[in-house]
Amino acid sequence: MNLDVALSVLLVFGAACFLMMGSSLVASRREIGSMPVGVLFVVISIWVAGGAIELLAESFTVFSIGRTAHFIGTALVPIVAYVYFREYAGLETPTRRLALMSIIPFISVLLAATNIHHESMWYLPISNAAGDFLTRPEKWGPWFMFVHLPYSYAVIGAAIVSLLTRISAVAPAHRRGLFQLTGACVAPLAATMAYDLGFGPHTISYVPLVFVAMLPVYAWLIYGEKIVEFRPLAYEAVFQNMQDPVVVIDEQRRVIGLNHGAENLLSIVESAALREPLEALFGEDTPEVFEVLDSGLPQKMMTTTGRFLHIQVSPINTNRAAARGGKVLMFRDVSDVEKAQSEVRKSEKLLRTIIDHSVNGIVRFRWGEDDDGQKMLHSIFANSAAGRFLGADVDSLVDRRAPDLIRLATSGMDSKAADDIVRRFETAVNRGASLEIEVHQRRRGADRWLRMICEPMGDDIAATFVDITGDKAKERQMESIATSDPLTGVLNRRGFERHAAERLTASADDATGALLFIDLNEFKQINDKCGHEIGDQLLRIAAERLKKSLRSHDIIGRPGGDEFVALVPDVDASIADKLAVRLAKGLEEPYVIGDDTLYCAASIGLALYPDNANTLTGLLREADEAMYRAKARCRGVNDIGGNDLLEKAI
Repeated sequence: MNLDVALSVLLVFGAACFLMMGSSLVASRREIGSMPVGVLFVVISIWVAGGAIELLAESFTVFSIGRTAHFIGTALVPIVAYVYFREYAGLETPTRRLALMSIIPFISVLLAATNIHHESMWYLPISNAAGDFLTRPEKWGPWFMFVHLPYSYAVIGAAIVSLLTRISAVAPAHRRGLFQLTGACVAPLAATMAYDLGFGPHTISYVPLVFVAMLPVYAWLIYGEKIVEFRPLAYEAVFQNMQDPVVVIDEQRRVIGLNHGAENLLSIVESAALREPLEALFGEDTPEVFEVLDSGLPQKMMTTTGRFLHIQVSPINTNRAAARGGKVLMFRDVSDVEKAQSEVRKSEKLLRTIIDHSVNGIVRFRWGEDDDGQKMLHSIFANSAAGRFLGADVDSLVDRRAPDLIRLATSGMDSKAADDIVRRFETAVNRGASLEIEVHQRRRGADRWLRMICEPMGDDIAATFVDITGDKAKERQMESIATSDPLTGVLNRRGFERHAAERLTASADDATGALLFIDLNEFKQINDKCGHEIGDQLLRIAAERLKKSLRSHDIIGRPGGDEFVALVPDVDASIADKLAVRLAKGLEEPYVIGDDTLYCAASIGLALYPDNANTLTGLLREADEAMYRAKARCRGVNDIGGNDLLEKAI
């Protein structure tokens, strides 16, 4: 293997390493600076790969590719290094400036790729008398000498200056990284200058070899010293601009750092305080400082100006010997916080008073654990209205399980309905959702309706109980108006159909019952002869006789005109028959209205449930048909009554 091949293999290996390091840094983007240094390594890999191509080239085309890659590196490395060095120094490079700075490098790469046509970068020939390609031409072109070369050195020089001029802003213990970064540029920069001045062989581009030789150094800086991850300049800027005073001490409690806030607090400059024992800065008048160091617990101290400072200490976690075992003391001015907390306490007292006197019951729950370590929700606060609504002393409502308190709010509901309320409450709070539901109470014979509103409040749950008894009374009144017959007081058609259908739906599978359809036979004639006022009085009396003849839980309605219906649940055929006969006889009795005595017998149709029908519609149809048969049998017959007025469904 000749020398050119060996060097080419070395360069290819180096280019691959630079490419992998650069790609990983670009892909990670974990720290500020990782992107530009990653791009820098990628550009260097192109430069190094171009050197390998130049050594192995056997044709002008291949050699031109290598030369172009070489000039991509020489043109872009200064620009990318400039961006990274400034970023490392805590300085931003505006996009507009970067775009303008990239114009000359872009032109240089373009001219290098097309140099054979204009010789602006270097003069021909490109090979010596022996036929070897010249990696460094015998004479450089005008663009290279008067534009590209001075511009590149000016940019890389500005990059290095941006680091060196910031050294004074960094504490001495942190200047190592700056010198390491600057030193890593010396060897490639010196090799490039020697190359440009004509030192060394003309057929071997040795600058890429220097980059390969520096590869272990760059890897050590990135992965060993983690120079990308730790930027002392940015850290120092943040440290010095913190409003809170900060004092850094070593293991022997000697001062190794102060920020400007601490300088103002102690009336001392950092240079005078460095390496001084902490006792020299804080004397016997401030024992809180040493208490926080001894106990590790935060302390509060008052300055001579009456300001409150909150002191806390934290260890320094570092592998650097200068700060190993050290601690950071932070003094936070909490005077405004103390004042705000005092105002908050006053506001909380006022809010507590308002809540205690609220007409709504308020209970606050908090998650905790029971004796078995199981998660549970218990009450931590209840106001007076909650005690009144739940029928318990306010103190007894605190530290109670949430389901127990919810059951107190459902005292007027059956156990199944109460269990359902508790289950819905537990489901809502476990999901972190809100719940709004109505509950019914019965205490000392009085009914109360509450609207219970449960909603998350941070990590707690707030339950509000609003008394809606008055609203419920109005609701029942409106419901009564909508479903009652205003003349007789019994249900109208809509009310009867709703209540009767609900009763049939809720009945057991083996339930029995009957439906009576009643028609007042002579009502139309009486109403026409005596007037509507007398007719209305007769209907009221008929409705009262129906109520007295039937049971309190039977459902009575007036569909309209002179017709009434009644659903009689939980009776067999014989009892239903007796009820119907008793009703018929009751309606046969004379109606005494004022000075008039009127007679108005009724025809009754009887349908049995479930023998004749098992739905309300079917029962109404069968009873109606039976009533019409009874009415037809009575038509034109003067002396008829009792069982003759009753007809059963077929």
